[in-house]
Amino acid sequence: MTDQPAAVSISYFIQSRPAPSQPWQQASGAVWSWGSRATALDKLAVRRRMQPSWEHRLMRRTTTVTEQPEPEETQR
Repeated sequence: MTDQPAAVSISYFIQSRPAPSQPWQQASGAVWSWGSRATALDKLAVRRRMQPSWEHRLMRRTTTVTEQPEPEETQR
């Protein structure tokens, strides 16, 4: 059995803050992320129109999953 190549997925989400002195946070109550950058940019534009006095930014999350066989014998 050979090692499987790493599977990489990318998703996008929005973080917001009311003022530069405040920490960036994801919207509470729901976790939204999108696999499409174009969709995420559209959602970012909507968020900016809904909350024009806040700062908003687009974030990218890259997840890498690597699968490989695990030896069954233990060494002590």
